[in-house]
Amino acid sequence: MLHWWINRQMDRFEKDLAYDMSYGRDLLATSTRAAMLFFRATAIGEYRESVPVEAWHAVKLVASRAEDCGPCVQVCVKMAEREGVSAESLRAILRGDFEAAPEDMRLAAEFTRAVLGRDPGAESLRREIVARFGKRGLVSVAFAMLSARMYPLLKYALGYGHACAVVYVDGAPVLAPREAV
Repeated sequence: MLHWWINRQMDRFEKDLAYDMSYGRDLLATSTRAAMLFFRATAIGEYRESVPVEAWHAVKLVASRAEDCGPCVQVCVKMAEREGVSAESLRAILRGDFEAAPEDMRLAAEFTRAVLGRDPGAESLRREIVARFGKRGLVSVAFAMLSARMYPLLKYALGYGHACAVVYVDGAPVLAPREAV
């Protein structure tokens, strides 16, 4: 019964976002316990307090792009589009042109890139994040980074991370596979 329910959830996700969940099915077939633990852990990606939706999605885009060459980034784009993030802003973040994005998105994207790159400049950006969004906002940003990286890392570790793809925003191509942010 549990397998049926989890598979049904994956079917919905696949259909809704045109995303291949083969890695999730493999994980479930290998170990129900492992699958349950992973899917429970992914819930941290739903936590968002005190951070504007645009900034939160900028974090997810930059973090997923650091790990993936298409499919996971595309899911992040679709989710951001559904929450009303402008195509212009999404394109700017994906192209690494953070200055062309609204201020909150720019800050969130620069902070994410600095944290992922272990850049010492992350500290001043962290202070700016806290000043603008508060400590809850900082936790929201950190959780968004973590959750956005979990999926591609798991896919690549399990051998499902080989399909690079063009990323589209509002139906138009933005990134070719392996373009850097």
